Amino acid sequence: MKRRAINPAALPAIGQPLGGGFFAGRIFFGGAEHALIDAGREFEAVAQWWEQPGPRVNVRGALSFHDGMTNTRAMAEAGSAIARKVLGMTIRGQGGWHLPSIEQLQVMRANLLQLPDWEKYWPASRSGGPAQAFTHMEYWSSTQNSAGSSWCLHMRPWCTPTTNWASKSKGIRPVRTLLISQEAFVHPAATDAKGPENFPEADLRGLANEQAVATVLERFVNEDAGKFYGRTDALVAELAALAGGRE
Repeated sequence: MKRRAINPAALPAIGQPLGGGFFAGRIFFGGAEHALIDAGREFEAVAQWWEQPGPRVNVRGALSFHDGMTNTRAMAEAGSAIARKVLGMTIRGQGGWHLPSIEQLQVMRANLLQLPDWEKYWPASRSGGPAQAFTHMEYWSSTQNSAGSSWCLHMRPWCTPTTNWASKSKGIRPVRTLLISQEAFVHPAATDAKGPENFPEADLRGLANEQAVATVLERFVNEDAGKFYGRTDALVAELAALAGGRE
């Protein structure tokens, strides 16, 4: 089913409500630009990336650094309980939620942490605090690193992605994306092709007549004083007449 795209002019400021959550920024993947939406602290959870015992899982379809939905679906198909749970969520009347890819987590870290409701690093064991604050823990992305390990990120301004065993418990912050309409950026292609349909050629041969041009300029410019007299539109009109070859 084709997803409905949002006009970029309709996007709110970072942190403002959008699509069942809060607008976290724009990210490009899959040949198109998307609006990233954070579900918010209310729907945050702690879970293992992979909770089943046994050999280290290798989810080959969860290797995208940008497309969290594709990763999460691959995790769910492989048997991840948290992936299945997030995919089944309805938050504020909206579906389509998934675990963020590692680059989607980076967008959230870079943008949302600048806002008052997100900027405080809040202990997971305490209630209250800023409305959407991230907690004192790493957050799982949906991007697998290698068999048995996946990418994660502390949500602090100076932090960079790292990896850990998929059996570890970390924060889960559901997100969803909206396709940004590409039609808003479509315009006629620029061209330097010659022809009347693009840039009609002007016949400027009349300006090659130096004596005729000099005669026109003498009526508008005082040779001794170097001052211009008259109206510029009149001068332009006479030169244009010369350019067209008219006397």
